[in-house]
Amino acid sequence: MTRHKRIVATLDTGSSADWNDDHISDFEDEISFEVNFITPVITTLWDLAQTAGGSDPVNSFTDHHAFAYLNTGATTGQISSMRYEFNGAAGNITSIENAPILTTAVWLETYHTVGEVVEFGLIDSASAAAFTANQDGAYFRVDTNKIYAVTGDGAAETTTDVTPVGGISEFGHYRIELTETNAKFYIDDMDTEKATHTANLPDNDLTMKYSIQSQNNVDSKMYIDAVGLTRFRYKG
Repeated sequence: MTRHKRIVATLDTGSSADWNDDHISDFEDEISFEVNFITPVITTLWDLAQTAGGSDPVNSFTDHHAFAYLNTGATTGQISSMRYEFNGAAGNITSIENAPILTTAVWLETYHTVGEVVEFGLIDSASAAAFTANQDGAYFRVDTNKIYAVTGDGAAETTTDVTPVGGISEFGHYRIELTETNAKFYIDDMDTEKATHTANLPDNDLTMKYSIQSQNNVDSKMYIDAVGLTRFRYKG
């Protein structure tokens, strides 16, 4: 977060040096970071241990652009998965108490139109393998050519069909805003939520996680353009 060092009146003028000097990093309220998958290699920041049969996610320069690339291969039930690390190993980095906001841009290149094939968002790093029911988290799921907003507390989950009019966009912009009272989900329109959940909110710590799965011997392929996470600073 950036804030002003001084307060000025409307229409006050100054030099560019004044402007640059006036803006400083502020850690009083929020801490944020983003990943654009240009460097370093995926395994520096992301754990791939939940990949099962599919290809490990990699940095990929495709269509003149840098992405993280997940590919299952064409055998049913194969998974390609990546979860953000803490201190160089699989682990959680935030929680519902931090009021995290995850924003990401995802290109769903191909997947079968029957069965669970995609999930991404804020999920407990210690949860069972991807696509297991009732994971602790707040995330998006693609199942049978529809996209769902999902919250889970480890014992039960709440799902809402948030498929845009006209179907799932191949390239989409997604946001999850999580607080201790609700989870709000956005797709492309960042002003109007597609769903708000107040039940089955995650009660474990969370990390960022992306997973795809093959169905009916059809590849699933996903490119992640970028991901950002904002969370409140710990105040004790």
